[in-house]
Amino acid sequence: MEDGTSQPGTPAVEILRPELPTSDSHESHVFNTNPALSLADVFRHITAKAAGIDVNHSDPDALPDGWLHAPTSIFKAKVENKYLEPFEYSGHKISVLHLVYALLTYGLQPDILALELLKKTLKNRKVRELMRAYFRMKGKPANDQDLQLQLKMAHTWQTVVDGLFEVVAFGSEMRRWARGYFAGLLVPMVAAKGTPSSNGTATGNRTQAALRELCLKRDGHMTVIGRVWNRFWPKDVVPPPRTELWDYGALKACHVIPHGSSESLNLRELLINFSGDSFIADMINHTSNALMLTTQFHSSFRRFEWSIEAKFVDGSENGKDNWVYVFRKFNPYLPRALDQHADGEEVIFGGKDGNIPSPNPELLNVYTALAKVANASGAAEAIDLILRDEEEMRERGLTGRTWGKVGQNYLVRELERLSTE
Repeated sequence: MEDGTSQPGTPAVEILRPELPTSDSHESHVFNTNPALSLADVFRHITAKAAGIDVNHSDPDALPDGWLHAPTSIFKAKVENKYLEPFEYSGHKISVLHLVYALLTYGLQPDILALELLKKTLKNRKVRELMRAYFRMKGKPANDQDLQLQLKMAHTWQTVVDGLFEVVAFGSEMRRWARGYFAGLLVPMVAAKGTPSSNGTATGNRTQAALRELCLKRDGHMTVIGRVWNRFWPKDVVPPPRTELWDYGALKACHVIPHGSSESLNLRELLINFSGDSFIADMINHTSNALMLTTQFHSSFRRFEWSIEAKFVDGSENGKDNWVYVFRKFNPYLPRALDQHADGEEVIFGGKDGNIPSPNPELLNVYTALAKVANASGAAEAIDLILRDEEEMRERGLTGRTWGKVGQNYLVRELERLSTE
């Protein structure tokens, strides 16, 4: 098209196919030893090269080596970059390249995310021409989901990075896409207002009370993380070993995926793109989406400082899938009761009543993946600072320049939240 844009809805395969040789053409590419890569790996190579990230780190089960024990000043993502400037949110800068790389490394459906990003960048004619010049298709994919690209022998990843980021539209679309996931997914997860009872309605209070009672029975009247004992436990229940009897807690049932996530169309869409799981909406107010926590534990959990990850074990028992729950530690300075757990330590749910469902493994893994993205990209620290600024703004009634930087994004989120209540 003359204006450099492609028609909306055009498959990426069809956009790239013209003039793009495939792997069965008769060119000298038979000597090409470059591997055919998924779309996620193509963008991971591009962002890693531009940001100076070790692209060899591709393990979605772990953060980069040494991350947990590295001083913040060493690990913190460098937001300034010659290829792509960071985006700003409420007066704080966030690295686009580190966030995109983390989304495509730890997202549960990285190729869906990469395809979404590719389609946005291919709206520009120059980007389409460069992609055809740098890559060839692997085989003849029938649809976008099967698309794999191979770097041509005449080019290097440095050539690709230099060429693509020279096109302003490529970086602009990547920045807009990354900001959308930061503002629309990561920030709302941390800033969530809590359980349904927080709305003060009779229905909300009854829902929360019922959820709490079920989770207390399931977990044996304590938190399985930190092992804090319920202040008002039945006298016929004997505390298990290692329970923190000195710290009787005002325990509450806390959502893994925040309440209201399914009602927000934008947040729901981003969650599904990130996880590929459409079941999320049906499980919000359920023990499958709840943990018994203290207020302090919940605050730490919501800030992505720790999580619980589910790992599938081969074989089945009584016709059911076997899942092992493990504690994941993303902050070396957790509250004392939480700090007793080592990263990777097994967590066991279930008290006397074994009929109440444990937390859903897929939901836990969605949240754990989000925690990995937030921590590996430096977004978690930025979000914490942003929310601290917003809290100060509310308490002090700040106006003027500070309100302009902080207040606008806060109001947008509040309007979105109110529209779902």
